Amino acid sequence: MAFEELMTAIQQRLVGMQALAALGAGLELRLSHTEAPPEVAARLRAVETAMGLERLDDIPPPQQAIALGLIRTYVAHAVELLDDPAREPGWTYTQPEILDGWGRASTMVPALIKMAPELEHVESFLDVGTGVGLLAVAAANIWPDASVTGIDVWGPSLDRARANVKEAALDERITLRNQDIRDLDDVDAFDCAWVPTFFLPDAALRAALPRVVAAVRPGGWIVLGRLDAPPDALARATHGFATVRDGGDELASAQAIDLLAAEGCQEVRALPRPAAVPLELVIGRRPLG
Repeated sequence: MAFEELMTAIQQRLVGMQALAALGAGLELRLSHTEAPPEVAARLRAVETAMGLERLDDIPPPQQAIALGLIRTYVAHAVELLDDPAREPGWTYTQPEILDGWGRASTMVPALIKMAPELEHVESFLDVGTGVGLLAVAAANIWPDASVTGIDVWGPSLDRARANVKEAALDERITLRNQDIRDLDDVDAFDCAWVPTFFLPDAALRAALPRVVAAVRPGGWIVLGRLDAPPDALARATHGFATVRDGGDELASAQAIDLLAAEGCQEVRALPRPAAVPLELVIGRRPLG
């Protein structure tokens, strides 16, 4: 390969990186009600227009915050990768941008789960890998009569989760536990259990799934979340790399269905999802008897 080829590839990708940063900057200005210098603001709007996003102000601020969190997370991920490319796989992040970014992005999960008619009403919810607790807070808000239990093993995330739960005044409804999914010992305790498979190695997921099923009451539901990689080769490659580096494994939809069926779950299926959401939910019901 010639040096010119490398530089051409870099230049092509730099455009996308700069455009993403400009989009994030525009969202940050909107959410913080801050004004950039006029000449900078005009150029930021020009980037948004070139991306076909002229009507960003039509998007509600909470959704703008989710988008900004996603941008911040991926930028921080990229910097961490460049700083420490040789580290062992696993979730070892302490950067607020990464922890909070994933947390903000996860707030959409309860709403996606509630789209299933069987899960419109939930009274007890298990949030595996609760992180900074924002998914748990969202679950408590979307099911206002539900108690929520969040488990995680990463101390920096749990510290932020406790603060977020307290800030939301949900201490009486949300319980946070420092607990590995493989040590889950609840029995017949939850209407619904959420498991983000992309944070779990395959062996850990398979070892833990019987405990998750046992923790759900008969007739309750297990929800496996899997990230669906975009179709082009580069997107699939980067998606797979990021998943493995963060300590997880890629899981195909058919594999998720097979895992729940193997545990005796019934009515196993993948839920329909909005086209722009790269998250697929595979659900299964624990038998009544």
